[in-house]
Amino acid sequence: MKFTFLPLVGCLCLLVMSCDKLQPMQYSQGTFPDVVTNLGDVNSVDDDYNSTIPAFGDVMPLLFSSKRGGRSDFNFVKESLTYSFDRRSGAFSFDNKPYWGLDVVQEQTPIGWAADKVNSNGNELGPYIKSYERDLIKDGMNRHYAEYLLLFASDRTGNLDIYLTHNYQNNPTNTSSVSGSSGPLNNKQFVEPVPLSFLNSTADDGYPTFDKSNGSIYFTSNRAGSFDIYKATLPTIAPAELQSKLPTLGDVAIEKVAGLSSTADDKCPFILDNILVFTSNRPGGLGGYDLYYSKWDGSRWSVPVNFGPTVNTASDEYRPILTGQPDYTNQLMLFSSNRPGGKGGFDLYMVGVPK
Repeated sequence: MKFTFLPLVGCLCLLVMSCDKLQPMQYSQGTFPDVVTNLGDVNSVDDDYNSTIPAFGDVMPLLFSSKRGGRSDFNFVKESLTYSFDRRSGAFSFDNKPYWGLDVVQEQTPIGWAADKVNSNGNELGPYIKSYERDLIKDGMNRHYAEYLLLFASDRTGNLDIYLTHNYQNNPTNTSSVSGSSGPLNNKQFVEPVPLSFLNSTADDGYPTFDKSNGSIYFTSNRAGSFDIYKATLPTIAPAELQSKLPTLGDVAIEKVAGLSSTADDKCPFILDNILVFTSNRPGGLGGYDLYYSKWDGSRWSVPVNFGPTVNTASDEYRPILTGQPDYTNQLMLFSSNRPGGKGGFDLYMVGVPK
């Protein structure tokens, strides 16, 4: 009987693959690594920081500020990340060049258009983006597919002010298909940015973030001297009306959040559920700006806690953001740092932190 090697190899490969599929799951949930990791090729030799991620799955659109290309000012840049956790081996992996299925391409493409719309000759900082379909309306009807609300700060007119742009459609469709230049996706262009006057002052104001209920906007400002964290309590606004109502607000109650602010500079608040993260150069840190977190107990924010030496260094850690998945034991924090070992200036990093 004649045997050939290649078919035998093929059979062995099939056998190994079959055995691998039969290997039992060792982990019921994924876990983000608790070791700080540089985002690699997402970064450049220039400064890269101030990121945001809307609610997505394991292919995440990342919008951030960068001076790449030798720019003197910060512009927004869009990249993408994908991550996975092998529940058999416990191995975590991520890639900044993920495979994009057509549905992912269609849903995330407008985020790049947002960057093109808002970039100016000034500095664009602190982007904060919400998906109408995934974050705000969430009615399961898929009518506002690939539509986003973007808040950000820019010093295009002098001091740093907070602006809004969006590509919300008043007459949405329940399709995500693209059929040439006249397709539904191509009609979802972003409007010209408008200032949110009720948040802005004659000083610097930036880094807006909604609370869990979208009933308040937290932001940072040096209107009283040093940078502090402020809270603007909004009137009741339906999620589908945020883009039209926020720019028209006038008399809104704004207060400094004393429990989060200090005599030093406290910046870049970001809220996910009941956790607020921010950066501060307050006394007691490891050096420069450190990252802190605080938890909402239903009536107040807890005393801020330094993330400690597993996250912070003697260099500057800046603009933390959180993203979570229900099937992970912890949540992913992205931030920027000018610590040694990066590509140059500020780089973007990630680390798993407790929920």
